[in-house]
Amino acid sequence: MSGSRTDGSEFSGLLRELIHIERQSSERDAAGSAIDQNDPIGDFRASAEPLGSGDEVVAGSRSALPRWRFTLRQTNAIRPGDMLTWSDREMVVQSVAADHRFIPRTFLQAEEKRV
Repeated sequence: MSGSRTDGSEFSGLLRELIHIERQSSERDAAGSAIDQNDPIGDFRASAEPLGSGDEVVAGSRSALPRWRFTLRQTNAIRPGDMLTWSDREMVVQSVAADHRFIPRTFLQAEEKRV
């Protein structure tokens, strides 16, 4: 029998980071304009992995923003465009993908926001 575990306990041990997700509010002011407010989606445990800087076209540029890949337990709550906060870094979720093999999980790719 192989030494790999598929019960999720090993996966849980990798989720050491805490990320916070928010989404732009859909509420409007009296004039019908979007209000500058985010609605909390939730806090999630995740693992974080650097992906380097933005698009390959601008990768050599100083303006390329750092990108990260986060792995977390499977969730349908997060969408591209959501705001992600991690360790005082503010990011925008660029993509969301799911893996339903052995241990259901979600992968997020996020890019740091320019401050």
